[in-house]
Amino acid sequence: MTKKMFSKMRIMRMYVKWKTDIFAGILGLLGIVILAIGLYYVGFWGVYGIKYCYHAYVLDDLHDMYNYNLSINGDYRFYENGPHSYVMQNRTKKKVLKNINWLSGIGKEDSLMCFAQNGFRGYFNQNTGLVAIPADRYRKAWVFSEGLAAVMEQDSILKFIDPTGDVVIDKKFRYASLPDQQGYLFKNGYCPVRGDNHKWGLIDRTGKWAVIPEYDNIIPTRKDYWVVDSNGKKGVLNDLLEVVVNPSYKRVLVADYGIEVLKEDYTRQLMSFDGVILKGFMYTDVRDLYYKSKVVDPDLEEYEWELSPYKAYQTTYTSQDSIKVGLLGPDGLPITPPIYTSIEALNANCFRCFYDESGHYYEGEGLSVLINKKGLVIGK
Repeated sequence: MTKKMFSKMRIMRMYVKWKTDIFAGILGLLGIVILAIGLYYVGFWGVYGIKYCYHAYVLDDLHDMYNYNLSINGDYRFYENGPHSYVMQNRTKKKVLKNINWLSGIGKEDSLMCFAQNGFRGYFNQNTGLVAIPADRYRKAWVFSEGLAAVMEQDSILKFIDPTGDVVIDKKFRYASLPDQQGYLFKNGYCPVRGDNHKWGLIDRTGKWAVIPEYDNIIPTRKDYWVVDSNGKKGVLNDLLEVVVNPSYKRVLVADYGIEVLKEDYTRQLMSFDGVILKGFMYTDVRDLYYKSKVVDPDLEEYEWELSPYKAYQTTYTSQDSIKVGLLGPDGLPITPPIYTSIEALNANCFRCFYDESGHYYEGEGLSVLINKKGLVIGK
């Protein structure tokens, strides 16, 4: 074997050894990476499992991803978290009521609060921190009011119980959803209930009819008065359940200063609490009217505007009613009833009044009429 051939074989062996060492190094490095990843995941899931068990079984705060919390009183606080909502005692941080859906009656004077759990309703005593009536019987229940609470089992029959859970009213009233969604609550000794004729009346604390069921709706309001609805017309009963405003109005509002009524023609009046008219005309808003008085630049359609002594007045202020306006005179008295959707002044003595929204605030658009300053229609 020549020296040259020996040298080539030596180089070949070195090359093979070098490739073997590189391959072994790569395998070793890959094994270290796999081992590290495995140890990482074992450690990660191990720590997660320990934390899970610690929070689930030691701290009992596994579901504490609450949306908000609300103070019940100085001793307890309600934490909202879907079906895992709970009540915690502030001093000990102990959950005295767990895995409830909601808690109703926070801020109410009565000590018993209604809660939902597993499809049932129960009552929690905010003074003692104990469940007064467990959630295992009633499918529906309402907060206590004046010492009584309405409850319903699966038979859809309403009953009224006292704070001990004893039934004190069982007149076989059938459950019906209240139109105002306020619940079956007593106010001044009376509670709205629907009769067999599907009309609403008021019962007293013994379950007897104080107001026979003849209305489509009864809603409590200020001064222990009641707003009643009959065939879409509103009226008012006073605290003695006497009719002080006949159900003949589009809207009624019992305020601290009297009873406001909105008639079918959208005119508004103020009555006393005895139903006597105090103000024959009222409005809720007023808007200035301007008219073009002089041409400044006809090419650019620029004008001078002058304030009219007449105004547009509005009598509605709720989203339940369409906006209606009328023409108000310089003396503050109405010239037209509020039957239009908008009014524009064309000059000092002429006004365009629109009937539909398409012409709202735009002259010459929509169904409209021309009236003079006395409110008489003079054209279209």
